[in-house]
Amino acid sequence: MKKFIYTIAAIAALLSAVSCEDFLTTNPTSSVSDASVFTSTQGAQAALSGCYNLLFFGYGGGRPDTQGYMMHMMSNETCGDEVIVDGGWYGYDYNHWGHQRGDIFKASAIWNFYYPLINNLNSVIKFTPEIEGGLDSVKDEILGQALAMRGWAYFQLIQAFQMTYAVAAPRNMPGVPLYTEPSSDQTEGKGRGTINETYEQILSDLTSAEKLLSSFSRTQKNHFDLSVVEGVLSRVYLEMNNWAKADEYATKVLAKYPLTTNDQWNAGFNDAATSSWVWAQLIDTEHNLEGDGAYAPFSFWTNYITRNGDDLWSFNCFFLNDVFVNSFEANDIRAKQFHVVPSKGYYMTDKFYDTPDLQGDHVFMRADEMILNKAEALAQQGKNADALLALNQLRTLRGESATAKEGKALLDEIYAERKRELYGEGFAWYDLRREQKPLLREGMHNNFSGGKPMPANSWRFAYQIPTGEILNNPNINAEIWPAGDQNPFGEPSLVLE
Repeated sequence: MKKFIYTIAAIAALLSAVSCEDFLTTNPTSSVSDASVFTSTQGAQAALSGCYNLLFFGYGGGRPDTQGYMMHMMSNETCGDEVIVDGGWYGYDYNHWGHQRGDIFKASAIWNFYYPLINNLNSVIKFTPEIEGGLDSVKDEILGQALAMRGWAYFQLIQAFQMTYAVAAPRNMPGVPLYTEPSSDQTEGKGRGTINETYEQILSDLTSAEKLLSSFSRTQKNHFDLSVVEGVLSRVYLEMNNWAKADEYATKVLAKYPLTTNDQWNAGFNDAATSSWVWAQLIDTEHNLEGDGAYAPFSFWTNYITRNGDDLWSFNCFFLNDVFVNSFEANDIRAKQFHVVPSKGYYMTDKFYDTPDLQGDHVFMRADEMILNKAEALAQQGKNADALLALNQLRTLRGESATAKEGKALLDEIYAERKRELYGEGFAWYDLRREQKPLLREGMHNNFSGGKPMPANSWRFAYQIPTGEILNNPNINAEIWPAGDQNPFGEPSLVLE
């Protein structure tokens, strides 16, 4: 039975997220800055649990498609080229109808989600070491989890609000405002700084957490532990093109978690007990998206009613593109999950389906991502044989033929395998950015953005800073970069020199 340990009533009130009417979202009016909460390690743990609650169930914009990190993963997926959205929520993301603009709700929803979370984490980080009494080991575990969550949150923000690291870092382009102390609505907003400063903070938080959590044994997979930190570090180093480090940290995770078996792959991706899952969102009756799971990601995939009964209401609006489906080999066990929906002509997939009680868990990280990180990092270092060994371990497990490609062809095959293995898990949009590839959407797709491809390194791959933040923060210049701090919107693409 799943057990959740979240906030006590008094702490929950302090940890409530700001309303969608509050604009200065880097300085939320609701916080745990009151040091009286941190009079014991139990109080600090309750505050930390409240931060987990914000991560999983907090709202950034007051809409069902902005609740919790899982919904941000779905946005990233629908912005890519494998998923077709036909009705229901996420149409703004899929169609790219200006949703990256600072005056459209999505940019604010992302900003409003992460900065209140970071502010509450800052209180945990500041006040936990000052608690008198209590075991130092317990304080270290609380502090380590808070640092890990903050580093991860800043990584999410910089991916959303700036071009990929390989493009932005050499140009010392703007980062995101960095807050490491608790703030209030009276705190003056910080400037964007630089992307390099942002990544320095991310790595500082994560590597500090790595040390503090070296002996921590979590009771639930929704908590940050050493393996989750190592997995996030592999992601960060992959984004930074630090291939040796990306491989190193992926290897550490793979030493503790096996790949997803084919039986597990076909079980619906709804159980955090799956041996390959490193990090997950656990769901029960009390803790579910939109209360009863009606807006959980499962309800968007077009298999929801067929899997759970005709009496259930569903969006049934997520389909798969035919070009993507046809990229699977005939003997690939994953290809057995595709079915044409006659009324649409699109494909549906059985990869994700909810449990009968609508309390299916959600995967955030699994070992299979790590072996693909490893393969890519090795290939980027010219270690062709080792990269093939990692890639073919996954390919042959899924029933595909082994590949012997080299150089750029091998990298392209690794990118294609990432799509086949990880589709629906929130990587599509950021992978296109990181790989500096265009958004093409070939084959069957609904019309999007005027039906025009988005070139590689287009500013459409980055959100603008929310208008409300610019209006309320005197240290963010409203002029368009490079004259000011605001990201451009749309084409032309950033020209690489």
